Amino acid sequence: MRILQRISLFILAIIASISLVLIASPAVIIPPVNPVEPVTVYVVDLGLHSRLVLPDGADGFIQYAYGDWRYFALNQQDLGSGFAALLFPTQGTLGRRKYKNIDQLQQAINGNTNILNFAVARAKAIILQNLLDKRFEQNIETQIFNPVNQMNFVQDDLDYTLYHNSNHELVLWLQGLDCRVEGFVLLADFRVQYLR
Repeated sequence: MRILQRISLFILAIIASISLVLIASPAVIIPPVNPVEPVTVYVVDLGLHSRLVLPDGADGFIQYAYGDWRYFALNQQDLGSGFAALLFPTQGTLGRRKYKNIDQLQQAINGNTNILNFAVARAKAIILQNLLDKRFEQNIETQIFNPVNQMNFVQDDLDYTLYHNSNHELVLWLQGLDCRVEGFVLLADFRVQYLR
């Protein structure tokens, strides 16, 4: 019986080690090769959460974010809200913030933030922006402004869960831009890899 217990503990240790490696390993964003009419998009990596910034007009930009309504939009970041967001499906939120130019975007993001950028097709960026704006507008009656992160938020139709968090949503948005994402996505730990 002790041999079975040791084997079980050994197997659990291996599973735990593999899980930690997967969680700690960055997810790799592979942008499209030679996009038509390329525009630069940005992924803002805030450590636990990520956001997408798309071009908006000639010089402007618009940042989109997804998260838990209470924790992210309402800033109710107590232990209870945090556990609820991790353990149960909760009300999702879609956030949006506009910037006049790249300088305003860079000024709004602190120095500890990792910002990735790469080119995608202009048409794909416009289609994604239109879809996200439509999704935002369909729940506009729930809109609030969060002064902490200077974003407008609406309740989203998608639930926030551990398996559908801001980083999972970002992957869906990136796929809409013809990017591939490889690796384990739970935390915001993204890298860009260009194909030749």
